[in-house]
Amino acid sequence: MSTALSPRSLRPGWRIAASIYTVAGVVCVLGSAVVPESDVGMLVAIAGGLPWSLGLLTLDLSPGVASTALLLIAGSWAVNAALLWWLALRPRDDGFPSDDGVPTSAAKRTR
Repeated sequence: MSTALSPRSLRPGWRIAASIYTVAGVVCVLGSAVVPESDVGMLVAIAGGLPWSLGLLTLDLSPGVASTALLLIAGSWAVNAALLWWLALRPRDDGFPSDDGVPTSAAKRTR
């Protein structure tokens, strides 16, 4: 019994999505840390961290709230990226029907 994953068992679409989301998250969080006055940058960072960034609604406006908010946004991006990477790296379910038995359009024309 081999434990190696075959190339068909990997999910390249999920890997691409996870990579793009991870890079975008790093850029948004670092951009919000470097230029905290940017309203658009902060809105993009908050939107990208949904649904976890809704925790910002629980913060009160006290001194130091900006650093707490930035940590919460960075954490929400990290959780979302971890979930995407989990989807990208888990093997396909063997019980799920694959499209191997479905003929392509070229095969249908030759019949």
